Amino acid sequence: MRAIKFSKRMGKFLILAILVIGFFPTRIGLAQSEEKFFEETGHKVEGEFLKYFQNQGGLEIFGYPITEAFIDQGLVVQYFQKARLEWHPDNPDPYKVQLGLLADELRYRRPPVAEPLPRSRRRVYFAETGHSVAYAFLDYFIAHGEVDTFGYPVTEMFFEDGKIVQYFQRLKMEWHPDDQTATVRIGNIGELYVSIYRDRMPPEALRPLDAKPYTGEPTAIPSITEIRAVVSLKYSVMSKRSDQTVSVLVTDNNSTPVSDAQVTIHFETPGGEILEGSSMTLLTDTRGFVRAEIPVNGGQTGSQVIVRANVTYATQLATTAQNVFLLWW
Repeated sequence: MRAIKFSKRMGKFLILAILVIGFFPTRIGLAQSEEKFFEETGHKVEGEFLKYFQNQGGLEIFGYPITEAFIDQGLVVQYFQKARLEWHPDNPDPYKVQLGLLADELRYRRPPVAEPLPRSRRRVYFAETGHSVAYAFLDYFIAHGEVDTFGYPVTEMFFEDGKIVQYFQRLKMEWHPDDQTATVRIGNIGELYVSIYRDRMPPEALRPLDAKPYTGEPTAIPSITEIRAVVSLKYSVMSKRSDQTVSVLVTDNNSTPVSDAQVTIHFETPGGEILEGSSMTLLTDTRGFVRAEIPVNGGQTGSQVIVRANVTYATQLATTAQNVFLLWW
């Protein structure tokens, strides 16, 4: 009888332990006495994530939270407009909270380049990834935590959709010369990631806390009044008679990927001449993406090639986006 009682007692203990362990990570495994709710997006940040958010730059670096914290592949994570926060309990302090490697996961990393010569204090080359950080981007990088915050650069500076940008392992920098108060900004790479992979995330983490609970009744589908496009390139510098990889993401005014949008891509010179064999028309997939390998035929060495994407959807909605790369040899 004692063995049976002991077994029952142990069974209750194991059930309790499982419940506690199951609950523990969903609460980030930390003291949750402090939290902040953001009405702008309907999500809250709490515990160690909130401390990290407040101490490492707040809205300027991370933007607003766009999910609740949830477990993904054994890690507690939370997405913000500009980044992903991760909880690594086995790391030593102060590295238990880390930023996710979103630029790498979104395949923005470019091949390494040679260290620019002559060397300059206004440009720092990182042999770890084979890319440099320079000028105003370098100033911002140093002022906001360097590698601990951004990770290593995974591209050089290049033009994307009319702006000079640079991708780091964890964040994206953008150059806004018309804004004298915030010339360098952090791009919304977290928002981009969530728009692509939201179907892999738990609906309860995506749902704003002030949203009405699901009742089983159908809800109105948000209307699409505008489409947006972003053009990404595999190579920022390349040679003629080789292939450029072009990716285009199409989203709507609700930041939702748009499938079956028609995307026409072509390469053109700064003078407006379309390069031979560069035109291609594709339809976006369920993630709002098209990707194509397009040959580079023509153009002058040392000049830019403009990659233009003309996008149409449902006959009445249209937009244009572009990026550029350099022909160098």
